[in-house]
Amino acid sequence: MVPWELIFAVVPGLILFFYGIENFSRELLAVGKSSFSIILGRVTAWPIVGALIGAVVTALVQSSAATTIVTLGLVNAGTLSFNQSLGIIIGSNIGTTITAQLVAFKMTAFGAVLIPVGFLVGAFGGRYKFLGKPLFYFGLVFFSLNLISTSLAPFQSDPEIIGFITEFSALPLAILIGFLFTAMVQSSAVTTGLTVVLAQQGLLTLPQAIPILLGANIGSTTTGLLASSKMGLHSRRAAVAHFIFNLGGVLLILPVLGPFTELVTAIGGTEAQMVANAHLLFNLITAGVFLLGINQFGRIVERVVPGSEPEVLMRTRHLEDGLPEDTRAGFELIQMELKHAHEVTLDLFRAAMTYLATGRDSDYQMVERLKNLNSYLDRRIEQALRTISTRSLSEQEATAVVFLVRMSNEIGRLGYLGADLGEFFRRTVESGNSASTAWKQKIESVYRILDGNIVGLGLLFPRIQDTTVAELRGRDVELQRVINEHYRRQLASLKQEGDFGNSRYLEVLSIIEAANAKVRDLRKLAERYSTEVGVTPPASVGVDDPLSLRNPVAGDDLERVPDLPVEGRIPGVHVEDGGGLEFSGGRDRDQVR
Repeated sequence: MVPWELIFAVVPGLILFFYGIENFSRELLAVGKSSFSIILGRVTAWPIVGALIGAVVTALVQSSAATTIVTLGLVNAGTLSFNQSLGIIIGSNIGTTITAQLVAFKMTAFGAVLIPVGFLVGAFGGRYKFLGKPLFYFGLVFFSLNLISTSLAPFQSDPEIIGFITEFSALPLAILIGFLFTAMVQSSAVTTGLTVVLAQQGLLTLPQAIPILLGANIGSTTTGLLASSKMGLHSRRAAVAHFIFNLGGVLLILPVLGPFTELVTAIGGTEAQMVANAHLLFNLITAGVFLLGINQFGRIVERVVPGSEPEVLMRTRHLEDGLPEDTRAGFELIQMELKHAHEVTLDLFRAAMTYLATGRDSDYQMVERLKNLNSYLDRRIEQALRTISTRSLSEQEATAVVFLVRMSNEIGRLGYLGADLGEFFRRTVESGNSASTAWKQKIESVYRILDGNIVGLGLLFPRIQDTTVAELRGRDVELQRVINEHYRRQLASLKQEGDFGNSRYLEVLSIIEAANAKVRDLRKLAERYSTEVGVTPPASVGVDDPLSLRNPVAGDDLERVPDLPVEGRIPGVHVEDGGGLEFSGGRDRDQVR
């Protein structure tokens, strides 16, 4: 039976420990989360680099769970690919061993110093006040562990306590205890820190401690699994990869647990240092094994978590390596990236329509990711155009920059309308007024014409040819006719039935009409780009899944895009001596929402 005085002595210290490490991680992430995100987001294709970064970040925040959650968020946002996340996840287990090492070497005595230092820095630190809380809570972590250690000292030789611990030291039970305790407190650092303290006081031996550490490794994955449940496919895969890695490491070491324990004993040190070394050595071995087979590891995870959801990454397709010295080649890369941006925008509209059909949260997340990618590509294309405009450009090249800037702007605004469509459907789903099948079919019939226009625009974008122009003009007239007919029917229905809740259908028609207006503007800009810049488009290419044109027309159907200002300039962009362009001001995307 465990004495009550021990419970009342240890439990408050344990609560302070948990409170300290949880808040230390939170405060450090609050101070540097954006920096950590940037650092993690810069992981290269080399898994070892990802592992090193994951280890360093985890060592700083003292929480593998925090590193994993940030990583899952970056995967969900498209900043990291699933494959890149594997290295970080493997490295985070190495970083979490620092806590045990600090405790084993009795660094807990510094807690009494760090607490007042943190308080003073937070109160009087001036520009460094932001470091006050992290220092305070880090001191609290050490202070609480020191408090627990002091409370345990009188019970080192208590036969009841030793017997109680021995009773729960059987291998499977000890692993289960480590798993459950870690899952409950959501921090393996708490479990490992407490285990080292128990070893420090002679209450745990190395063979008794190792299974608890193994269970703690598995328990640390529960946070990520829970957090990823509402994320996209690739984030869920990353969370499951963390679980498989930690569980696989345990299964890997169990058959050789005896020799492993002997190896740690041979390294030497106090009992607490050996426990900490066992934790470090175990994680280094498993990290090395999984890094060597990381490609196979990734494929296993993909089979365990199947799915066909495309991975949307915040990447350019053609501008990742910057612009070449050859200006002509640079223009070609920008044009290809602009075509890529058009493809992303088409995918964005189709994702919104998919969400209308399914109502699944994962499909709406795809809308959000594609919206972010659309904005990202717009920024990167603008940066490339800024760079190329500083070169000595001919008048024709300067005019090309003007047109490319305008088309990039319009692609970005078209994308925001696609996001608006998805957001409108989201509000409809969340309101509980799910759309009827007939309502969905009417929207899909109108959208199909818009989809054909966007597809046709993209055939040679940012160029275009006369036959495609004729097709798009005819489809434009068809869409206007269909929308007007739907407006008339819907307004008549509203007037007759008085059901103004159905006015949401008119809002959808308004978004589709606005989107088609943007496609029309882009088509006209592409026409002028093809003629004024002197680009000769290749032979005619048919539109995928062409729509029938009931009212094809040869002439322009609506007002043309306003002509460029004098000398091919637009507001905010002007030609410098030598043909370079200077950009000023920015685009207010809220104007299109």
